[in-house]
Order: sequence, then structure tokens, then C-alpha cells
Amino acid sequence: ALAGRVPVKVTNENGAIKIDDYLTSSSKPGYAMKCPIDTKQQKTKCFGATIGKALEPCNSSECRILVLVSR
Repeated sequence: ALAGRVPVKVTNENGAIKIDDYLTSSSKPGYAMKCPIDTKQQKTKCFGATIGKALEPCNSSECRILVLVSR
């Protein structure tokens, strides 16, 4: 998909995914994960390397959620 709402397989490699979290590629092929956050500056560490924003939460080890792809 180029843009829009897309179902994406995600993993909790960097913690549980909440709505509005930025997602990036994970070490597991074909999966996305939550972008790590720099706690000092409260900014994401993967600026420019994101897949999109989570539109649904994921609390288990693997899920399929809707993601807003904008690039």
C-alpha cells in the first residue's frame, strides 16, 4: 500500500503498542514494532524510518492491527 489504512502484522519487541504509536520494521521479517522513545527528549528514535501510526492497540506478543500509512 502507498497510503491509507492498512492491516499490518506487529510484534511487541519494544513493548505493547498503543494507539498513535509510531511503528518501524522489527527484527522479525514481515513484522513491525513500536518505535523506541528517547525518555530525555520524549521523541521517537526512528524519525524518518517509520511505517506509520498505529490505529489499534496490541497487548499480546503478535497481532494484526490497522496502521495509517502516510509515506
